[in-house]
Amino acid sequence: MAKTIDDEIQIIRISKMNDPEINLLILLDQACCIVNDAVELELRHLRITQPQVRVLAMLSREDRPVTLDELANWTLKEFNSVSTLINRMEKNGLVKKIRKDDDLKTYVALTEKGSVLYHKQVTERSIHLIFGKLTDEEKKHLESMLIKLRNNTRDLLGLDFKPPFLP
Repeated sequence: MAKTIDDEIQIIRISKMNDPEINLLILLDQACCIVNDAVELELRHLRITQPQVRVLAMLSREDRPVTLDELANWTLKEFNSVSTLINRMEKNGLVKKIRKDDDLKTYVALTEKGSVLYHKQVTERSIHLIFGKLTDEEKKHLESMLIKLRNNTRDLLGLDFKPPFLP
């Protein structure tokens, strides 16, 4: 007896429902969405976005001007998106662009206003309340697993590929 399309779809549906990797992706997506929603809610009163905070965090951590390429790589965003974001942040006085005479690249640095905003006003309280429920061991394990997922995905997408003929 031939199976109908509905029968085939039902078999695939059940298979997908029981796929542990698909279920992990759904759970990861739900966790990311709800954590991001909490962070956005916390940032709303500062009139700043998560992408802007990510840039401020990177500039603060590097403690040096960074290139737009470095920002794009770190935030996993397209160069044009990062450039637009930086233009908006520069207009708001949070960052400044720097051009070096001997270099064609544009560098970005924190301004005093951006530094004060990030270090004194962005409390990240929501993040501490959320992740504070995990033990130190659980945090280390989660970090290890997320790094592994990120690095594996970067490899699959060829994001770190460097042709062997380039220095």
